Amino acid sequence: MRIVGIAAILVLAIAASDGKTLYDTKCSQCHGKDGIAKPPGKGSRNFNDFAFQSASSVDSIAKITTEGKGKMPGYRSKLSPEQINAVAAHVKTLGPSK
Repeated sequence: MRIVGIAAILVLAIAASDGKTLYDTKCSQCHGKDGIAKPPGKGSRNFNDFAFQSASSVDSIAKITTEGKGKMPGYRSKLSPEQINAVAAHVKTLGPSK
């Protein structure tokens, strides 16, 4: 059982690092590497905002990333579902420090 838990943590860590790399290359131009929206992303929520983090799950972030919202295009044809989930998991790490 313990090995399964350790394996799950390793898989999440690898996905998170992949998610960070994808986020940095695909999303940060508008959303900022720190999750604070830049001028091209004006009007989007700051990902480091407590209210955003509280109201958003990995699944809801993945859905918006897949389908798009407002002026943000969907990434369904540009990223695999696994990559989108990795990006969404990374967005959750941008929350305010506790």
